[in-house]
Amino acid sequence: MVRPTDLRRRSRFVQLLAFSHSTTTSPTKRRLLTISVYFLTWVLLTVLAPVWIPAALIAGVFRRSQFVLLRLLMFFWTFLGIEMIGLTLAAVIYLITPGDDQRRQTLFFKLECWWGSSLFRWLCRFLSLTTSVEGDENVLPGHVLVFIRHASIIDTALPVAFISNTKGLRLRYVFKRELLVDPCIDVAGHASPNYFIDRGGSPAEELAGIRSLALDLGDQGVLLYPEGTRFTERKKAIALKRLAKTHPDLVPLAESFKHCLPPKPGGALTLIEAAPDADVLVVAHRGLEGLAEVTDLLSGSVVGKEVQVSMWRIPASEIPEGDARRLWLFELWKRVDDFVGGA
Repeated sequence: MVRPTDLRRRSRFVQLLAFSHSTTTSPTKRRLLTISVYFLTWVLLTVLAPVWIPAALIAGVFRRSQFVLLRLLMFFWTFLGIEMIGLTLAAVIYLITPGDDQRRQTLFFKLECWWGSSLFRWLCRFLSLTTSVEGDENVLPGHVLVFIRHASIIDTALPVAFISNTKGLRLRYVFKRELLVDPCIDVAGHASPNYFIDRGGSPAEELAGIRSLALDLGDQGVLLYPEGTRFTERKKAIALKRLAKTHPDLVPLAESFKHCLPPKPGGALTLIEAAPDADVLVVAHRGLEGLAEVTDLLSGSVVGKEVQVSMWRIPASEIPEGDARRLWLFELWKRVDDFVGGA
């Protein structure tokens, strides 16, 4: 049963999300709101720590869910603290780099590496996660398109932790506009060549924005989540229904996916067309399925899991031309789906 207080909290969050997502909202107003909310929430959690820490500890004893509530609250508290440090450092970067765009982007890249790797490291500590990575020798050299599986609310930190921070590869991200609710992503994301896609906007305009990231790529990379959103059976059914109207020949292959959504080819094929000489780096991972939704976390099933990451690289010369690329992309994602299933 949903309590009225829960509805009010959800309503406030939805209003904040809608405000950050609005194309008519000025960046200054949006950031004033999101930074204020994050800061006040961090202050409130800090002041009330002597109350909620023992309460969450007691709840863990009775719920027998590996103290997941305490673990999550501790991570959320730490996350907000990292956000406050990140925003402070971002302000310093802007102050010390007037008119020096190249130095500013370099410093923001270092900040991005610290921010993402710190979040993932603390998440692993609080949820007792272990990690293993294979194929990371395929990350370099740059001039690469990175296609990564989207399975959880935290896998946005994976490429920062295992690609940028460890290998030094600068990535240009295709973010969904809803992530503007995070002030660090908002501020740092607009300091470098990234694109915040409006999933309800004009397809032509959004694809043009994605295409712009592949221009003058140099030794950097562009990162895209081809599925567009996290996997659920309901979303898979919707994707299959849509696919049946546009490319029915691909439906049997897409139906065989058990853990991934069929890729949305628009963004991926646009990037390949814009940078035909770029290799494709595929990043598959498993172990974060229990982080797909906030409600999934409360079961405690994710505690103690191993996060396995596998990367492989497809040379540009092996990517087919023309219409054959669409089938190639689906077959590529079938390989990702097989990895997630342990095949």
